Amino acid sequence: MPSPVARPAAALAESAAIDSIVTSLERTLAQQYPPGSLVRRDAHPKHHGIVRAAFEVDATVPLALRHGIFAVQARFDAWIRFSNGAPRAQADTKRDQRGMALKLVGVQGEKVLEDERDAVTQDFLLASAPRFFIRDAASYAAFAEAASRPPAVRVLGYFFGWNPFAWRVHEFRALAGSLARTADLLSTRYWSQVPSRLGPHVVKYSARPLDAVAGGRPGDTPDFLRERLAARLAAAPARFEFLVQRYRDDARTPIEDPTVEWPESEAPFERVATIVIPAQRFESPEQMALAEHLSFTPWHTLPAHEPVGAINEIRRVVYQAISSYRHRRNGIVRREPRSLELDADLLTPHRD
Repeated sequence: MPSPVARPAAALAESAAIDSIVTSLERTLAQQYPPGSLVRRDAHPKHHGIVRAAFEVDATVPLALRHGIFAVQARFDAWIRFSNGAPRAQADTKRDQRGMALKLVGVQGEKVLEDERDAVTQDFLLASAPRFFIRDAASYAAFAEAASRPPAVRVLGYFFGWNPFAWRVHEFRALAGSLARTADLLSTRYWSQVPSRLGPHVVKYSARPLDAVAGGRPGDTPDFLRERLAARLAAAPARFEFLVQRYRDDARTPIEDPTVEWPESEAPFERVATIVIPAQRFESPEQMALAEHLSFTPWHTLPAHEPVGAINEIRRVVYQAISSYRHRRNGIVRREPRSLELDADLLTPHRD
């Protein structure tokens, strides 16, 4: 596994960028959600629902990949939240990225985050595109600042400013290429986009549907993705295979530039688990509230799966800060679940 050399100056620059990102995102949320209103996430704010699932580690995991939760054949309960990626809730008919956030429950062992060492959860965050559209800490800070200045069209200034030599054409193509009119969440493939450790390896993850419905077309109602998800799960279960893609070298599979897709021809995916979403109803008010308030971060993790790279270091701080801000504004206790029971403390506002 590559071992990047520590660069104090770069670390200081990243720290300043992280502070700027948190400030920009909090300002954006304050503008979007006035006092007394429900404060949603800064990304993936529109959820389609959160469903119960099982995460079943295969007996045939390749020997080299048997680390962390993949060390032995096992079964974990899981929550899976499906969502749209746009920073504002919008109709499902629009082109967008879709998210699939998994939270495994019942994972024993000390976790990475200091204030959640005893949590029994392990998160994997996936999106419906294999690469991210932000390259580094400075770009992340610039994008967050641009997004905080109304109107939203000013975000285009992040990609195409007054100086053509500074245009972010590569990043714009990464973003534009990730937006699609999705027909069915359970027939969509998802990727982690950024790398993590897997024991001595660096890897990316993907969830590929095993029960895809061929030939589907997007609907024409604002919430058709939720409607189709509910209809499919009312009738039958759905399955995904969970896959691991191993780092090869910095030229073919760069760690520090998530705008570059790792080619499957150079780094093939290997199956390690199966996700089973049983037939169910998920639209109760309590479960929809859980989809709104439950937090996900790749840093809810065992050390064996610790995220790597500068973008993940940013996510570590920013996700925690924005989650704390949002829960504080909403008066909701922020803590990790210990089962698939609907915990009132995760759902009910508590005002001081």
